[in-house]
Amino acid sequence: MELQKYLTENRRKLADKWVAAVIETYPKDSVKFFLNTKDPFANPVGNTIKRSIDLLFAEVIKQKMDPAAVNEAMDPIIRLRAVQEFTPSRAIAFILTVKHLLSDALKKHRTDKEVALFLENVAANTDELILIAFDIYGKCREKIYLLRINQSKESLKKLLIKKDLLCEIPDPNSQISELKE
Repeated sequence: MELQKYLTENRRKLADKWVAAVIETYPKDSVKFFLNTKDPFANPVGNTIKRSIDLLFAEVIKQKMDPAAVNEAMDPIIRLRAVQEFTPSRAIAFILTVKHLLSDALKKHRTDKEVALFLENVAANTDELILIAFDIYGKCREKIYLLRINQSKESLKKLLIKKDLLCEIPDPNSQISELKE
């Protein structure tokens, strides 16, 4: 089997299957919307998923993935899933789909050494994608929690000031700079 020829001819179809698998992780109403709305401004989530998966697919089928390209492709989709109602495992589980998708597509040729090596490489690349996704997800969730903490602190400070339980002490440096002007 000419593996590269097969991948070139079927790349779009395989990437679209992966996109469909990712979109299927969303609620039924969202799935219909993501699949039927082609306008990227009306459907930013669907557009981001499609763009990210297309780029990730191009990387996962390579012998050696480009870390910068993987991060660039992975970041938008993981950011989306980090703020949505997914558990951490479900947020990144979509990555595993590509391994099964390619294995199923090439099942007739698994005994071919080139195909077997390719599938092993895809499995290794998928494992690497999972680790990268987990790092990105962790950073996103950390940022969300820090924003929530800061928002809570600010709300509490405003409440204490409003109830005259706290007063702001002016910064002496700002008064000095005002006098100089």
